[in-house]
This record gives sequence, C-alpha cells and structure tokens, in this order.
Amino acid sequence: MKLIIGLGNPGPAYEKTRHNVGAMVADSLVFSYGEKFSVHKRSGAETATVRIGGEPVTVAKSRTHMNVTGRQIGPLAAYYSVKPDDLLVLHDELDLDFGQVRLKKGGGEGGHNGLRSISSAVGTRDYLRVRLGIGRPPGRQDPADYVLKPFPSAARTDVDLLIANGVDATELLVAQGLETAQNTVHAW
Repeated sequence: MKLIIGLGNPGPAYEKTRHNVGAMVADSLVFSYGEKFSVHKRSGAETATVRIGGEPVTVAKSRTHMNVTGRQIGPLAAYYSVKPDDLLVLHDELDLDFGQVRLKKGGGEGGHNGLRSISSAVGTRDYLRVRLGIGRPPGRQDPADYVLKPFPSAARTDVDLLIANGVDATELLVAQGLETAQNTVHAW
C-alpha cells in the first residue's frame, strides 16, 4: 500500500495559504477520482483511497497543525505497514520558483517543520517527496509569515496549474517510479 500525505494546516484560516499547497494537491487528487476524505479512526487523520495505475493508494491529510503532523501520520504509516519507498509527501518548497514541481527521495527538511515531524514519526528521511514550488518571500519578509499568507488572487490561474501539475506528478510517481517520473516531471 502506498501512502500519500498532503501537508497543510487545518481550518479555513489556512485553507488558501502557500503552506497548504500539499493539502490542496491531495484534495484535488482525491476529488479527481470522485472520492471524499473521512476520518481514520486509529490515527485521526483524514484519509481516502483511490486507485492509481490499478493500485490502491491511501491519500491522507493530518488534522493537526503542520509542526506536529507526525502525531497522526506516524500511526497511519504504522497501521498500513508503509515502507519509506511507499510513503509520498506533498509539500510546499521555498527553494523552488513558484510553479515548479520536483520529485526526490530523502534529503534534509530545509527548515520545513512538517517534514521534520514526519521524519521523526516514521524514523527516516528516506521517503518520496513531491516538492511544490512557492518561491522565496520578497525582500526581507520572514519566510514563516510568507508561507502562512494566502496566494495573491492575481496568481489564481498559476496556483491552479501548480495544483494540477502536482496531481499529475504524484500519479506519475506512483505509476512509474521515481526515476521515470523525474525524467518526465523535471522536463516540464
């Protein structure tokens, strides 16, 4: 079983923020298969099951704040006995230009507390990542403030494209594996 985690913060105050782009991709992915999230009784996370390339995949979002995502994702990964190669995390990435999507396995957390929490909960950093570029904050704006601000309304079309590309990249990663998917996605 593959487990896809869309990182974000719960509640309407965070719904359209840059930090929630991973959760936005998870929402769009689940919606595209005509499914809905429900609360997983053992972990407390929201989950939905879809079939990608004929394989059942669980898509999840933590109902906790980003900094403690691992509290729900760790038990969920344990429940499904997910190996690191079968764990995919969708997350915002400051170090990529807005709109870029990149795939990788493992690496550091780059100050991303959601990644740090998941790494701690599952005991490794060697899981798959769909990195969704949100760009760096302008001027001297604090990155923590920047990620918690909504995308500007003028960028709505570009945000929709980022989400659609994130869904496509996730499906390719599940269906084709990392190297083949990277060759396609990184050429976009």
